[in-house]
Amino acid sequence: MRSKVVAGLAGVTPRALRHYHQIGLLPEPFRDRNGYRRYAVPDLIRLLRIKGLAAAGVTLADIPSFLESRGAPADDLLDALDKQLLDQIGQLEQQRALVARLRNGIHAPGAGTELAEPFRVLSDGRSESSNAAWREQLTLFSHLLGREDLAKLYAIYERMADQSEEFLALGRKFDALGPDSNAKHIDDLAGEYAGHFRDMVAEFRDVFLVSDKMAILKLVRAHTLNSVNDSQRKMLLAVASRMR
Repeated sequence: MRSKVVAGLAGVTPRALRHYHQIGLLPEPFRDRNGYRRYAVPDLIRLLRIKGLAAAGVTLADIPSFLESRGAPADDLLDALDKQLLDQIGQLEQQRALVARLRNGIHAPGAGTELAEPFRVLSDGRSESSNAAWREQLTLFSHLLGREDLAKLYAIYERMADQSEEFLALGRKFDALGPDSNAKHIDDLAGEYAGHFRDMVAEFRDVFLVSDKMAILKLVRAHTLNSVNDSQRKMLLAVASRMR
């Protein structure tokens, strides 16, 4: 068989065939008087085995161990390959879960999944601008905090979700603040916020007590104040003043 024929039967390209020769996976067959390679059935069988092993994820460097031996070295390589594939399956499952969250509109690209469920509960009926700002904060948290700190934040937001009716009512009042909101209305709402959030804000600050995390907290505060209108900004500053 000529190169083109054996490559076609094996389902590989002539270029791949030449590469296998170059790296020693496939021995050079004899050549006819015109210099063309002539392949026999054993060459085709070896080529099919090479293709099958490569399709299973075996590296070209490891394939000779399978071709030449069926003993312990091949078994060890199969164990390592199986573990690698299990890890890849786990990563793919995580990606599928993320795609599902994106499809359901409860997650933001770039944000981790840890805080997505409390966000789904606490975003119900909130304004799009508020939810967009919160999604952006989740992105900051997910990438800048470690797993232990994210678990602490999750616990805080989970408790908020357990009291979602109260917090959603406050959030909707906050969303309604605008140019027509007077000072008394803003101050009264600041008092309600301070009363409901005092303990949780203290816990929230504890997550960032380590000096290298204070910069993250400052980023989040700046982002929050830049994501709201003037009346909402005044209310948040009033809340912060009451909690000092």
